[in-house]
Amino acid sequence: LSGATIISFVVILVVVLWRTYIIGRIPMASGYETMLLLSLLLAAAALIVSFREPLLASFGLLMGGFALMVATFSQMNPQIASLMPVLHSPLLSLHVSLAMASYALFALAVLPSLAMLLAAPFARKLPHYENVSLRARLLAEVLLYPALLLLAAAIAIGSVWANVSWGAYWSWDPKEVWALIAFVVYSALLHAPIVRFLHRPIGFHVAQLFAFLVLLFTYLGVNMWLGGMHAYA
Repeated sequence: LSGATIISFVVILVVVLWRTYIIGRIPMASGYETMLLLSLLLAAAALIVSFREPLLASFGLLMGGFALMVATFSQMNPQIASLMPVLHSPLLSLHVSLAMASYALFALAVLPSLAMLLAAPFARKLPHYENVSLRARLLAEVLLYPALLLLAAAIAIGSVWANVSWGAYWSWDPKEVWALIAFVVYSALLHAPIVRFLHRPIGFHVAQLFAFLVLLFTYLGVNMWLGGMHAYA
């Protein structure tokens, strides 16, 4: 699985570099291009983390494949087109890269929790289940800290870019609102000592699955159903 992840990383990297050469910029201005970038970052993050947890190499392969599947949706046109004026900014690359990197880490973090929830009905009575569940929680928390930091940086840089492009740091656009909601929800996961529901690992895993669903809606659902000034992304 590690070998398959490496091969997929190399193939996607070649595609991204070839697209960069053709259009003369880093491809991250459309939904299709950001999903390509996300799949690349997922594979890279999984390979890095797999030095500590080898099983995560397979998680990166799974989530990267999911990202590429989403990139084939009809709403995401792979056609290379000229950029809108608002996207001609050096802040674009920084904002999108940080956001995609945070999404990649959030995606890796949720898989151990999802595995524990799926295994709970069958393995809950096994003697080592609680220890494994606790280890999955600790692994998720290790990934959540940098992911949350990257998301905060993406929101901050996005607000600066919004002020330059739209004349306001915050305009209550649906994408901005849901990015803030996702940030608050994930922040709560890292305050387990004061949130009683999160004291037990199983509660943490349930909360993390809910937080990831919020993140998915922030990235995909908002563009599909709510629109707003970020609809071009």
